[in-house]
Amino acid sequence: MGFDYSVKLKPEGQLDDTSCWAACMSWWLSAMVLSSRRRGLPQGELLNLGRPYVNPDGGVGPRSLTRLAKLDAIRMDVRYVPPGSLLTDYASIDQPLLIVFNYPEAGGTHMNVIFDQKGKSVCCMEPYYPLTVDVKAKRTGKYFRRDLTFFNKSAEIGIGCLPAAESSVPPSE
Repeated sequence: MGFDYSVKLKPEGQLDDTSCWAACMSWWLSAMVLSSRRRGLPQGELLNLGRPYVNPDGGVGPRSLTRLAKLDAIRMDVRYVPPGSLLTDYASIDQPLLIVFNYPEAGGTHMNVIFDQKGKSVCCMEPYYPLTVDVKAKRTGKYFRRDLTFFNKSAEIGIGCLPAAESSVPPSE
């Protein structure tokens, strides 16, 4: 096991109903600062950087996410796979992965960051918490432990990870 990300980093709540992508990318980049040679970006900066890639509804579609992830400030590999591959191809999830999945409770397509696999469960950084927010409150994000089958509501899921060329870079102290 590498870093205990849930101790070193606070969860990140999304700034509005459709910015789960920016909250997750911001948290993921902060985690990469801990485990590789990366620079973090606040969610607000990511919202500005991602403006050309955002759909009219405020979300980021698969093609746009792939293009956004390739920007020098982010440098993330994104692939779309069947949800069952979490149990087969990702047998040991230690380093944080961004995951795109169907989550009706959050309005449809949604993102989390998953890490710290224990058996068939992972720790999730959930930016859409609390689910209901009054006008004066804000989402703070929260860590949840979820079974990998939680992500099976989708025909395919998106996985964002550190590019292979960088995955062997030793962590900074």
